[in-house]
Amino acid sequence: EILKKARQTLDEDMTLDADDLPDEMVEQAVATTLGFLLTLLCQVMFQFEPGVAAGLLAGSLTSPAGVAAALDTASSGALRLSGSTTTETILSNISVSYAITFLVGDVLVLMLARAIPNLFRFDLRAEAHRAAEEKHVVEGDSPSSGDWQLTRRAYQVAKEDLVGLSLAAVQEKTDCAVIGVKRNGVLIDFDEATTLQADDRVAVWGRIQRQDLMDELFGSEIEDADLLTFTIASQEVTLTNPAWIGKTIERVGFTEQFACYPTRLTRTGIDLPLTPGLALERGDVLTLAGPRSRLDDLTGQLGYVERNVNATDLVTFAAGIVAGFLVGQISLKLGGFSIGLGTAGGLLLVGILLGYLRSIHPTFGRVPPATLWVFKEMGLLFFLAGVGVEAGHGLANAMRTTGPMILLCSALIATLPVLAAYLYGRQVGSMNRALLLGAATGSVTCTPAMAAVSADARSSIPTIGYAGTYAFATIFQAIAASLMVRF
Repeated sequence: EILKKARQTLDEDMTLDADDLPDEMVEQAVATTLGFLLTLLCQVMFQFEPGVAAGLLAGSLTSPAGVAAALDTASSGALRLSGSTTTETILSNISVSYAITFLVGDVLVLMLARAIPNLFRFDLRAEAHRAAEEKHVVEGDSPSSGDWQLTRRAYQVAKEDLVGLSLAAVQEKTDCAVIGVKRNGVLIDFDEATTLQADDRVAVWGRIQRQDLMDELFGSEIEDADLLTFTIASQEVTLTNPAWIGKTIERVGFTEQFACYPTRLTRTGIDLPLTPGLALERGDVLTLAGPRSRLDDLTGQLGYVERNVNATDLVTFAAGIVAGFLVGQISLKLGGFSIGLGTAGGLLLVGILLGYLRSIHPTFGRVPPATLWVFKEMGLLFFLAGVGVEAGHGLANAMRTTGPMILLCSALIATLPVLAAYLYGRQVGSMNRALLLGAATGSVTCTPAMAAVSADARSSIPTIGYAGTYAFATIFQAIAASLMVRF
């Protein structure tokens, strides 16, 4: 689950502008550091039992990776135990405090994130709309909507003013591609410079709405089975060719040069509207439709053609797990402390590296979407169920004794880092406030809060900011929790 989530979230980072990344990295570092210091302060003030502070930090920051790192550190035998304290006691305390504070953190961060626009007096929807315009995203338009439903029709040159008109001019007037020309009953070779002659028959291919322009230009369509036998295919391709990266859909000339149409563009698993000004980025997955020969030529230039297979690259997956486990065993000695990522942090780090490498070379590491969904849902459910079972026997006693103090501390640790991250980004950085609010929720890895902010904004823009901090925050939280378990 950790490996899969890390790969997904790093891919999402690719949607960010390069100038935003340093601000977002510092923003999540501010949130995690403040959360760590507040937890340490609570530990000093209330003298919680060993392990409670680590679960308190991970739960308040809604970090499954954090509690996994803390549990891994405690069970590794690296801790110096004093008195009657046992490893089992520490593991139980981590699980109990995490179970108490996770829901508190989730709810409070969600409420705070929705309240921030009112507290700081700004229009979240307007900010999201402005960010969408800057990124050339038109909110509310689906790339697979009716405007991109394609069809092919045949027409006959019956009007005198069409004689001598080039196919390039026809395409410019109608935004439809000519895919066949029949002259004197015979299909002929043609190019953009080919001119129409009287009684020519042409097959055109394009959006349904644009076919109305063909009707105006040529008149009523005709039936011609031979002319309409061209094979139209659809293909997914992952953009890797540097020559195409940064070009807008309008400049690429899919239709003008290749008689093909983009019907869908997916970036990091999110469908983006196919607006003319949308710039292509490395790792974009384009679904293209067009005549088979022209389509093969285009996809070969763009990058890696996705195979229509439901197979998981188990070799890469297994190698990533092994490498993550080995990286997690590396620790750094600082005085009396041993600092390391642990198994959870090692898996996360290797997952991020694999996600980045796959975005550049998408020929390995393929996992079908259905498999990813199962890993995501079932992995998280099993993990939380395990924590709940571990914490169940000590939960009632903890709530009677230290419960009120833990809840109070959790409220502070959950909310103050979010405010600090937002204020830092607003005062020091230059991010759009819708992106910034998404980044603030990502700095405490609170997905429900991000979903609520996106719903309030009526936009997916906040998810871009969330993605920028989530992966980095998860690593920092894993390190912070593994350190906190020593107090």
